[in-house]
Parts: sequence; structure tokens; C-alpha cells
Amino acid sequence: MSFPKKGNSFHGGTDQNLSPDHADTFAEMVSAVLRRSVGGRPSAVKLVARWTGARERTVKNWFAGSCAPKGDHFRDLVRHCPEMLDAFLVSVDRQDHLALAKVIQVEAALLDALAAIARLKQ
Repeated sequence: MSFPKKGNSFHGGTDQNLSPDHADTFAEMVSAVLRRSVGGRPSAVKLVARWTGARERTVKNWFAGSCAPKGDHFRDLVRHCPEMLDAFLVSVDRQDHLALAKVIQVEAALLDALAAIARLKQ
């Protein structure tokens, strides 16, 4: 008797080329973002499991789009993968929040640059 191979492949689920903007379900959106942002890495499942504290089998299901992360896991995904927040805001038609977040990021970068220039002048 042989045991089933666990492997690191992603079975079934959503189309590999699915865009987060065109995902029909929350699980498909999460899958598309994960595949696009970390899916190319050989240790993508382990990385996301480390980010969230979820088991590898659970993370594989997220990659496959067969289930979606729940509250705390989704919060941890957003913390480590900014693309997840962007896709979520687009999926709930809140691009206004996305634009505001980008403006705040640019403002912070400009302030850092101005501070660096001031230090160079001294």
C-alpha cells in the first residue's frame, strides 16, 4: 500500500491567467493575487503559511481558489502582500480608498526624499 503524494502543486481551482479584477468569488480573487505576487517562487506555499500561521494544505487551497482565507488569515495576507488590499478594494468598488492610500504612500516617500536631501546639504 502506498501513501498519496503530498507535493507542492496546485490542483484544479481557478484559471492560472485569471485577473483579480475579473474574479467571480473572493476565493478566486485571493488565488489570482497570490499566484501573481508570490506564485512563481518555489517556496510560495511555505512563505504564505509563515505569513499567516495557516497550515500548508490550507494555503494550497487558497492558491487553488477552492477556499478563501478567513478574517485573521486575510488580515495577515494584506499585511505582507499589499496587492491583496488593492485587489480587495477594487473588488468592492472602493477605488477611492485605493487612490488615497497611494497618495499617502507617495507623500511619505517625498518627505523621506526631502529629509535625505536636507541631510546631504548639511
